[in-house]
Amino acid sequence: MPAVPNPSDSQISDKSQKDALTAFAQLMGLDPDLLGDAYATLQQAKKTAETHPDIRSNNKVSRVATKKNYLDKELVYEDESAFIYRRGDTKKKTWYLRIFDEKSRKPFVKSLGHTDYARALTKARTIYQEVKGKIDRGERLHTIASAELVKKYLDSLHVTDIPHAGVTPGTFSLKRYYLRVWLEYIDYLGYSNTPIDRLSDERLRGFASWFRDKPREDGRVGARSVEQINNAVSEVRLAYYKVAVRNKYLSEGRVPDLDRLKQPKDTGDRRDVLSLEHYEQFWKFLEYKYSREKNIKPLEKQRRILFTKVVGILVNTGLRPKELLGLRWHEISNNVVGDESVRKKCCIIHVRAENSKTGRSRNVVAPVKRRLEVIKKSYKDLGIEISPDDFVVMNSQKSDRSPYTRQMLYQRLQKAIELSGIKEELDKVHQHISLYSFRHQYISWRLRFGGVPIHLIAKNCGTSIQKIESTYGHIETEKQIDVITMNQGLSRSAEVDLTTIVSDSD
Repeated sequence: MPAVPNPSDSQISDKSQKDALTAFAQLMGLDPDLLGDAYATLQQAKKTAETHPDIRSNNKVSRVATKKNYLDKELVYEDESAFIYRRGDTKKKTWYLRIFDEKSRKPFVKSLGHTDYARALTKARTIYQEVKGKIDRGERLHTIASAELVKKYLDSLHVTDIPHAGVTPGTFSLKRYYLRVWLEYIDYLGYSNTPIDRLSDERLRGFASWFRDKPREDGRVGARSVEQINNAVSEVRLAYYKVAVRNKYLSEGRVPDLDRLKQPKDTGDRRDVLSLEHYEQFWKFLEYKYSREKNIKPLEKQRRILFTKVVGILVNTGLRPKELLGLRWHEISNNVVGDESVRKKCCIIHVRAENSKTGRSRNVVAPVKRRLEVIKKSYKDLGIEISPDDFVVMNSQKSDRSPYTRQMLYQRLQKAIELSGIKEELDKVHQHISLYSFRHQYISWRLRFGGVPIHLIAKNCGTSIQKIESTYGHIETEKQIDVITMNQGLSRSAEVDLTTIVSDSD
């Protein structure tokens, strides 16, 4: 058997190499051309390695660089996935850091901003600790700032009028407001451009106190409610969980731990319900002055009449503002059981399931028939013919016959409260009246003065008995004061009269 030639012998000539490779290929049954190409590739790789050594005298790298971009490679620590280097395709001598993430199979590359080796290595080791920590926690290496987090969260919400199918427009507006305030706070701290993974948790936790002390944009006086502020805190944390944690910008343990304000132990009666005196003053203003002011244009007159009747309907039905705004004329009927006097003033309002907060339909019986007739006449005075499918609270300026928005009615309510003369008194006791206040007004007055069984109120209002008891339970106690205090004080010798009779609310 002839001797097998050594194709790797660098001492032989090109012709000798070719002859040797040919003989070797024939002996092994290989294609001589393919074997020649492979040999040429190996020789070029060896030459490149000798020209661009990848090993510094003070550190060892096990792998040989074959890419000219990775010049002067040096490990940051004893970790072959992380090294600093200079780029071979530029004249700049700036050092770069490269860390390979085995989990994502993607590299992290960052300019160190230094040409000095010692300073670059020091900075690289600091960044390495941060990046490796993120990799170990399963976080993304490239994160986002607060504004992008908020945008991603709001964009992810499905806004719809259908209950339980997403977020209602009103709720979305409130969420957006809370997060806008949060971004104002971030800007106040000077963190607008800071990635969320670098925000100081200790400074962020003061958001609630800052929001409490923040001046009101609407010029109103009085502190914001604890509930509102804590709701804002919850919304911020929810945005972090839905975007930052879910998309691995942050691990769950790094969500900001924001302080909440403590709720007062005893909040007493609901402050957002007008007293009898304030309601009487407000109603007289609406009925006898607001809609009868001289020199107002017909359109504004119609709006004032409509608003006046809306308040009257809300306070006499217990409807949620959204339920009234979504009400159409064909959902109102006169099929009321009772004598003629009852039928003249009462009607039945059908609340559709998709228009209800609970997702359940219900019928509401209420003495608002006359008010509805006045509303219909106000449209007729403007030359608007009402069809059964039209909204009851229709915006007469809109060609699409869409209803008024809650915001439009809210703004009109605040202006009317100011014009009525009760705003200053309400501000003194930190009372804030909204459209929803009139629902609370209805429930509290039916309990306090109407003597209506609680289960009927719950059914009419589309809520639970438990909810009414938890919110308005104090009214039942006040109603039974004569019973609770019966026979008390008969004996002057005793601090407590043992003959006291206590009866439950039923």
